[in-house]
Amino acid sequence: MPALIAHQLAFQLDTGEWLFQHLNISLNDKLTGLVGRNGVGKSVLLSLLLGKLTPTTGGVSCQGQIGLYSQQPSKLLTSTQTVAEFIGVSNKLAAIKAVEQGQCDAHYFDIIADDWEVTTRTQQLLAELGLPASPEALCRDLSGGQLALLQLHQLFQSQVDILLLDEPSNHLDARGRQWLIGQLQQFSGKALVVSHDRELLRHVEGIYHLTSLGLQYYQGNYDAFFSQHTIKENALDRQITQLKSEQKKIERQQQASKEKAQQRQAQGNRLRKTGSQPKILLDAMKDKAEQSQSAAATNHQNQLKRSQQKLSALQQQQEAIKPRHLYLAEFGQAKKTTVLRVEGYLLPYGAPEPVNLVLMQSERCYLTGGNGSGKSTLLKAIHHQAEMPSRTMTVNTTTEYLDQHFSLLRDDSTMLECLMDYCDGLSESDARTLLAGIGFRRDSVYRQVMHLSGGEKMKLAILMVSHLSEQPVLLLDEPDNHLDIDAKQQLAQALSQYRGAFILVSHDRDFAKAIRFDKECALTS
Repeated sequence: MPALIAHQLAFQLDTGEWLFQHLNISLNDKLTGLVGRNGVGKSVLLSLLLGKLTPTTGGVSCQGQIGLYSQQPSKLLTSTQTVAEFIGVSNKLAAIKAVEQGQCDAHYFDIIADDWEVTTRTQQLLAELGLPASPEALCRDLSGGQLALLQLHQLFQSQVDILLLDEPSNHLDARGRQWLIGQLQQFSGKALVVSHDRELLRHVEGIYHLTSLGLQYYQGNYDAFFSQHTIKENALDRQITQLKSEQKKIERQQQASKEKAQQRQAQGNRLRKTGSQPKILLDAMKDKAEQSQSAAATNHQNQLKRSQQKLSALQQQQEAIKPRHLYLAEFGQAKKTTVLRVEGYLLPYGAPEPVNLVLMQSERCYLTGGNGSGKSTLLKAIHHQAEMPSRTMTVNTTTEYLDQHFSLLRDDSTMLECLMDYCDGLSESDARTLLAGIGFRRDSVYRQVMHLSGGEKMKLAILMVSHLSEQPVLLLDEPDNHLDIDAKQQLAQALSQYRGAFILVSHDRDFAKAIRFDKECALTS
């Protein structure tokens, strides 16, 4: 039986900062989820479990073969490999084609062996995955969702016992997500799935929650986790409120004790002046009062110290789970001018019907369609047409295209450099405030982009495109991908209040509804 166990795992970054410590994990369920906010170390944890990274302390024990699906951009994006070559049927398809054309070389029959159904089987697979009908299509020409499905298919077909999947449903449309859930349910081994996809997480049997304080296991699916986690959060809030109340009570007692001592001292001073009491008696009373006051003060200080230690520990827990803030630029009310007009535009591939769209300043458009329907292609066309207006497409302002692979980020730059270099005129103070909102304070703003998680890169990219002085039309290609659940809600709220025009692509309709879009443009493949 496959098994994967990690004991007392710890990982220290090059900066000396501990990403996490004392993590214990055991895959006892068939399907286990791993959740946590962006940047907490989920992808690093998978790399440690796989053996691609070495833990600073602790160890991993594994029985069985492990397969990994990574959220990092695939090398296929820049390769010349065809779909047939990637799935390993290129030679057989070529041999069958040669035989069908009348060539009888024994070499071709050796390649085919008895697999005469490979052509039919390949066509069925391409249709099942929603890929182009030709197996000779280049992998680099596939949409993000199509490429993800192709890679996931190969992983499920491999002879592995344990799957580590890093946000596998990113880029997938509703059909692709259902296919993924079906494949996971049919998989005979064990799988650990990093995801922020609530629908996918509703099919797991247990969830590990990773925070800056450690790793905690919750039995059941996402709904059970959310219920238990909410109870824990509410209890934490009550404990913090109670401790703060106790601190105020101690401080009031401390003040009352101090005032009482001052009153006794004033009374003693009056008695000394009148001479009605012997000096030796007054001195004894004074010593006793001072001792009592000192003991009371020490007791109050100890109580406050213990209370503050408890409060600090609880607030540290609260800080690990409390929401952050994504601030988009605020613009004045713009005139209702036309910023984009698309009339009868035919996509080079994808949706066969002409595209028609008019976008006014401050309008929000939701661009929908399945994987491969041409959504990204349309956004790229709009972005390039902003510089070269054509008969079928006119853009009357600048555009900013935020793609699925964070192309506008420079891996060797720091977060602060990226933001300030891209947003001309943005002060360092304002840049630091924006970065603090997404969780980067003090020296952490100097972290290089190459060391950020996918979600952290997306947040940085959103800050960059939304804080340009010229108020461009934003072309947002699945910006909710990679974001944790809280960050996704924050982005939806921020976009719902954003006064600039934008076109949004997302496979999460609930997210799109939350931004309160004005119109929808649907592409059908």
